[in-house]
Amino acid sequence: MANFTKKAIIDAFVKLLNEKTLAKITVTEIITTCEISRNTFYYYFEDIYNLVDYLFNTEIEKLQEITMTSESLSDECELVLDFLKNNRTALKHIYDSANRDQLERYLFKALDQTMLNFVKHCFKDIDIPQDDLHFLARYHKYALVGFLINWLADDDDEELESLLKRISLLTEESIRNYIEKLLEISRQKE
Repeated sequence: MANFTKKAIIDAFVKLLNEKTLAKITVTEIITTCEISRNTFYYYFEDIYNLVDYLFNTEIEKLQEITMTSESLSDECELVLDFLKNNRTALKHIYDSANRDQLERYLFKALDQTMLNFVKHCFKDIDIPQDDLHFLARYHKYALVGFLINWLADDDDEELESLLKRISLLTEESIRNYIEKLLEISRQKE
């Protein structure tokens, strides 16, 4: 019953978030939409912003479970694509709110482990310092988040699928080039 109620609250919130900005959504609207009491809402969530955090953290967990099985960054981007497309209006409403930082933190956190896992996968047969792995993952994570934030902010609605495909190909190529350079430097030292 508890999971059902929590899901009902989240579904009502996402429905409302697809209709209006975050600042215009009230707890009263959420509880009316999912037909629960105010106390029930506050049993699960401190406030709407706590609900946003919970929603983002749940999506991060789902993403990380799924991305552990993918073989390429483009596969991982494909997984993110559906979520972004299906929730663009809701995400844009959060982006346009005073809580933009929650969205940015979510994107950075969601891509943090994903990029690190991908970089580690690329270097699985090569011994390189952990600092280099983390730097490479962080570098490409920031680039990807920048593009996603720009996509949300831009009313032009550049085709996200094409954008993610280009980013993933560029990232994969960049990592391959980095590997080749490391190997070349390593051979020169021998």
